[in-house]
Amino acid sequence: MTLDLDTDGPVPLITVRGEVDMSTAHLISELAEHTIARRPARLVLDLSRVTFFSAHGISALLRTRRAAAGADVGLILRDAAPCVTYLLMVTGTRRNFRVATTRVDDPVPVGKRRTGEHSPV
Repeated sequence: MTLDLDTDGPVPLITVRGEVDMSTAHLISELAEHTIARRPARLVLDLSRVTFFSAHGISALLRTRRAAAGADVGLILRDAAPCVTYLLMVTGTRRNFRVATTRVDDPVPVGKRRTGEHSPV
C-alpha cells in the first residue's frame, strides 16, 4: 500500500493505493490524524485505487472518523473502490461516512457512480 498526501489545495487529500490489510491499515489513520491535527475544514480520503480492503481498513476508517469528529473536521471518502464499498455495506459502517464521487460537494450514493466524470477535489 502507498499513501500520498496532497496539501496544495484548500482541502487536504490522502490518496490510498494498493492493499489495505492488517499490516498497512494503521498507516491510513496515522497519516489522517497527523493531517487532522492541522485543523483543516475537511479531509478527503481518495480510495479509488484500493485493490484489497480488509476489516482492518474499516477499523482505520472508523478511527479516522472519530479523530475528525473530535477536531470538527469533515471527513469525506472519495471514489471508494468496489472492495471498499462492499465491506462498508456488509459491515453496516457505510452510514458513518460521507461518500462522494467525482466532487466533494456532490456526494452520490454508493453504487450510483456517474461514468466519465473525473474531476479533482
